[in-house]
Amino acid sequence: MASAQQLLQSQRDVLLEWLSPNPSPLLRWLCDDKVLSRAQYLSLLERQPANAVAATLEVVCGSEASSLGFLTVLGKVQDYYCAQLQAWVQQNCPEEPLGRVSNEAAAPVKVEEKRKSKKNLSKLFRSKSKEFAVTQDIKENQTHPLRNVKSPNLRVPISTHKNTLLSQTERMICYSEGGGEVSNSRSHIEIRYTDLFVTEDESMESSQHEYFNAMTRRARIYAHQHCHQIRPQHLLVPQEASKRPPKRIKVKGIAGIGKSVAVQRLMYEWALGKNLREFTCVFGLRFRELNLIDAPLSLLELLGTRFQYLRDVLPALLESPGSLLFILDGLDEFKYQLKWDGADKDISIDTKVPVSELMVSLIKGSLLPESSVILTTRPSTDAPKRFFQRCCVVLGFEEEQVKEYASKFYSDPQVAEKVYNYIAMNDSLFVLSFIPLYCYIICTALSEFFSANEREGDQGRSLEVNPPRTVSEVYSCYLVTAIKHHALKGKADRTTPKSEVLSLAKGQLIALGRLAYENLLKGNILFEQKDLEQFGLHPQDINSTFLCQVLVVIEEEKTEMFSFFHLTVQEYLAALYCATNLSKQEDILQALNFWCFGDLPSPSSYPPLISHSQQLNHKDTNKDTKLQKSLQMFTRFFMGVIRTRLEGQLQGLVQDPVLQGGQDFPVQLGLWFQDQFRGRKMSNEIALNLLHCLMELHMQEATSRAAPEIQRLHLFKMKLSVVDCAALHYVLQFSPHTLKELNLGYSNIGNRGLSRLGPILHRCESLYLRYNCLDKSAAILESAILKSKDCQVKKLYMCGNNLGPEGVLELWSALERNSTIEELYLDITGITERGTENIVNCLSNNTTLKTLTIVGNDIGMTGRARIKELERRRPGLRIIGNFVDDLGLLQAYLDWVQEIREDPDQMNAVKNADALQSVLKGLRVANADGEGENAMKARELEAQILQLLQVN
Repeated sequence: MASAQQLLQSQRDVLLEWLSPNPSPLLRWLCDDKVLSRAQYLSLLERQPANAVAATLEVVCGSEASSLGFLTVLGKVQDYYCAQLQAWVQQNCPEEPLGRVSNEAAAPVKVEEKRKSKKNLSKLFRSKSKEFAVTQDIKENQTHPLRNVKSPNLRVPISTHKNTLLSQTERMICYSEGGGEVSNSRSHIEIRYTDLFVTEDESMESSQHEYFNAMTRRARIYAHQHCHQIRPQHLLVPQEASKRPPKRIKVKGIAGIGKSVAVQRLMYEWALGKNLREFTCVFGLRFRELNLIDAPLSLLELLGTRFQYLRDVLPALLESPGSLLFILDGLDEFKYQLKWDGADKDISIDTKVPVSELMVSLIKGSLLPESSVILTTRPSTDAPKRFFQRCCVVLGFEEEQVKEYASKFYSDPQVAEKVYNYIAMNDSLFVLSFIPLYCYIICTALSEFFSANEREGDQGRSLEVNPPRTVSEVYSCYLVTAIKHHALKGKADRTTPKSEVLSLAKGQLIALGRLAYENLLKGNILFEQKDLEQFGLHPQDINSTFLCQVLVVIEEEKTEMFSFFHLTVQEYLAALYCATNLSKQEDILQALNFWCFGDLPSPSSYPPLISHSQQLNHKDTNKDTKLQKSLQMFTRFFMGVIRTRLEGQLQGLVQDPVLQGGQDFPVQLGLWFQDQFRGRKMSNEIALNLLHCLMELHMQEATSRAAPEIQRLHLFKMKLSVVDCAALHYVLQFSPHTLKELNLGYSNIGNRGLSRLGPILHRCESLYLRYNCLDKSAAILESAILKSKDCQVKKLYMCGNNLGPEGVLELWSALERNSTIEELYLDITGITERGTENIVNCLSNNTTLKTLTIVGNDIGMTGRARIKELERRRPGLRIIGNFVDDLGLLQAYLDWVQEIREDPDQMNAVKNADALQSVLKGLRVANADGEGENAMKARELEAQILQLLQVN
């Protein structure tokens, strides 16, 4: 009897020939069956296909057990390969691992030699050199990944479909390469793919820039730690309530968050037979491609056109719609209007209708209701939730995934660790890195500051030497890197001065920036060839210049479109164009008035970049319009680029960094910001954007003039990220004055955000931190502030935070030595009986505290006794521990319930703090059964809360 090793060694040449065109299924199944280790598997994926197969055969031939495992796996994946291999498998591969292979099975296959074999390995890979006689009685095996199709007539077309999908999905697509495949060897999806954070969608519509909206949602979810996380591969897992898998799933997320890559991974896994095996066929359709369809057509015609190799079996497939999955990617790119509220039309698979109606019918389920549909879209696109059994939002990476992504981006583990540590220590970069596309940009930018192969004379170059600190600097580094390594090729290397790099690309940068800016004002993100040519850009130059790093070429059957690979890239290039083309200080200030507030000067004095047609479109613009909100990221970039110009870092694009117009421009900018904070009425959102602009500008001469004008900041219910808190801290640190009021109620800043604000909190007279997802750590931080000799806090609102008994014990201890606090609000903060242990001793020694509220806390009989003792010792201290005690407090809570009813976001915050239940418990402890106005108000409050809980 021949061994499995001998069989593989004797048949090595033909196996190389048959397996080399498509090694992915074999390698993945070998890994999952433990024939190959995970490290071996990933290493093989980095090789060319033929080399990967040759190396695999060498590995498995190292032992009899591995050879048997290889043969078993080959039997499972045979349908991915040619008919000759399938015939060979039927003769030689066991269904299950055996001790030996029979003599008959081990007999070498009969190969007709067309020419004498040569020792050169490359000759072994020529498919025309050998042929194998295929037998007609290939056995069926229903356990194989491609053999779960009931009808034998479907197997070959489905096999072709899976192989086609594998070739389309096994490589990660990188926008920086102009939409092509990433050039480096680490681009295989198994190597580069990093799992995403997906959760149930409970969002409200928002007019914010989608980047800010994603950040605030993440702040809320992470701070509350109250969400149902869903891995992309589990989108179709049965839901707990119905116990049935959802049929219609909507997955939304901002551009660059990873929606398309997630569904690419799903299709890849299905094609490998590793996921979604309940589906006979998965159809992937992109709305971008569907834009090309002008004439009415049927679903049968659509699928027959897109998947021509399935055309003959489509009627049979569509007879069993329950085994079909449609993945519809990128609804936001669809040019046709979708009519969701129209009456359902009775259409079948061969009814011809406009493609928009076809998509609506498929999504709503009036067409093929038993099939499953996954729809991806951006938040701005209207797709009513009522048509979906599961609605999810992609939030990008978690902290661990950022670390994982960095480790996969850099081949050197030490470089990856240093890059990740730098990102984690920088608030702006850290929050940005949760978006996968931004993570790519950051990693690319930071590559310039550290190299595993440092050259002679460049030994000191590392991440510690002038790495980017702000978002603007990251994009600047990315752009210079793109030009240096892709456009200039032999003309530039790492030592080429930045000014020379920019000078060589000056013409294209100006044209690109003008295209970006003028279309940003119009809201355009897609361009035709004529649009590019109008701005002096030639589409044929994209692949040969750095344009491939910033533009995506969208090639379809009948048309060719272009876009920036991300909206923020368009915004940055627009800012670069404006910062290099505005030379007069007065022009810049007038432009800022327009970009930030919609203010336009008289037509006779329009600044250079606010002329032509845009003033016609926006001359009636009111403050806080959609345009100004959409330009927030652009204005931040502009401030960052202006600083680089003033520092002389744009030499090569501008001759003179000095701007025309009298006094020092940073001072002028500081006075402009000063005027806005002093005399202009603006929304909280715009005020926050100005703080970000100052942080991106990062010039003390400007910030020190603006900061003293900020005496009150009211950011109530604005969901703030750590970056927002960093902007607040950066600006307010330059103010020598006390901040009269800082209202961050319902802002979801969490412990990390509060810690970022820590150095300035002692200067806030009234500090509102209600419902901010804070815990014991926040109480410890506040305690340190209250103990500080520089503390100026008079009113502190900590309601609705889970401080717990340990946290409030720290606060009581701090108040023993504090001499500024007058009012302290600790409603619903998790105070227990233990949390009152030191309250009497500590607060008896405090002389300034006049009001203390602790309603909604279960302090028990002992706690209430301690409160009575404190009242006896401190007769001047008003303690509200019972809802019925204070009519004003009851009315405030009634107003609060009404606010919650009208604001789902606030309701989410309250739910996560279990606040409503705490209030109910407090009302019952207060015994509101008596007469009088207070008791009536208490009963009214209880009824309102019960009604609210019932509705939600």
